[in-house]
Amino acid sequence: MYAAVQQQSHAQVASAKAANTFKPTPLAIGDKIPDELWNLPLQVVNHPQGKKTITLSEYKDKLIILDFWATYCSPCIKNFPKLHALQNEFGDKIKVLAVTQEDTDKITRFFKTGAGKGHTYVNSVINDSFLSEYFPFIGVPHIVWINPAGKLLNTTRADEVTHANIKAVVDNENTQMVTKKLIDPNTPLFLSKYLIDGLQIQAFSIFTKGEYSGLPGGNVFRRTKDGKVYGRQITNTSMMNIYHATVDELFNRNGEQFSTSRMIVEVKKPAFLSLIKKDNGEYEKSNQYNYEMIVPEDKADSLFYYMLQDLNRYSDYNGTIEKRMVDCLVLVRTSKKDKIKSKGGKSKNTFPASPSIIINQKLSNMINMISDDTPITLPIVDETGYTSNVDIEVSAVTDLASFKKELNRYDLDLIPAKRSLNMFVIKDK
Repeated sequence: MYAAVQQQSHAQVASAKAANTFKPTPLAIGDKIPDELWNLPLQVVNHPQGKKTITLSEYKDKLIILDFWATYCSPCIKNFPKLHALQNEFGDKIKVLAVTQEDTDKITRFFKTGAGKGHTYVNSVINDSFLSEYFPFIGVPHIVWINPAGKLLNTTRADEVTHANIKAVVDNENTQMVTKKLIDPNTPLFLSKYLIDGLQIQAFSIFTKGEYSGLPGGNVFRRTKDGKVYGRQITNTSMMNIYHATVDELFNRNGEQFSTSRMIVEVKKPAFLSLIKKDNGEYEKSNQYNYEMIVPEDKADSLFYYMLQDLNRYSDYNGTIEKRMVDCLVLVRTSKKDKIKSKGGKSKNTFPASPSIIINQKLSNMINMISDDTPITLPIVDETGYTSNVDIEVSAVTDLASFKKELNRYDLDLIPAKRSLNMFVIKDK
């Protein structure tokens, strides 16, 4: 019976498309919701009355809040209880309707066995292919507001869905909502609509402070035909992450692995280098940055050097790569007996998970994987002189003492020492 209902739902959507012979056109803020959208059958799950399909017309004269989400989006799932509470608070005055493009099987599994088990109250459109065309977006969660007058009121981030904003819309008052403006990250930041055919950007750089709601937090690489990176975009992130992305490549070119253990922070307020989490669990918007640099393709090899100069010139900090005598851990062999030589086979590296296993890879790959996000905070220097691939298995990298003990089984040890190493040093200007 379930399969029959599902087929019927798909048939209704297909027939609606054929009958209306329309191609969804993205709506702008202030546009009236077209009749074909009001009457479009939408397949849903978790409907309060057990319906399998609905139309938006059922909620005309209410404030409709469309919550675009996906099963892989933890902020979306975290937001479900708040939206549910607001739906209960405002009752028939509003309709909160989740929307996902994911298919029936995936959503059914999600609400039965996954992180969605505790959120079966979420009434959601599934298999969406139309709403996301009327209200295009990049990244979820994405919120669409349709006011009681039947017009597109706004598109926002999820944190704009508050009691105050909903009450203002219901009471026909002005809100202070910040609009989420769509930007294509595949074009240079904030220049998308101004680029015309035939215009070639020779060089470009932009550096902004403050979150931009139309962009996800992420990275874009622009590459030449032979794979060289000549442009780098980093959005809605911290200064530390931007510096990290820049310096990582500079260390790689020197044959070294960069990590937080190769960083020295000499600033008065180091917390400002990172994202600042507020009491409500959200990140402070004013402490986020967007940065992009594009250089001529024939200068691709200089991109990351130029980026570091650019950041030092316009940020509140100065970052340099310097030789420093620092405390570190030296990886050494304690015997001439070879207990780590690989037996071959498929390459594998699970460090620093539990268990931590490396098969048929270089020792340097193990060191690189434990350089971040482990209790071992000192730089690790490989002085084993071992160049062949290795096989090593330990229970986990939980603390230095237990890790050393397990390495000892392979006649390896980590010895505290001081070495002169290349370090990335950040200072106030």
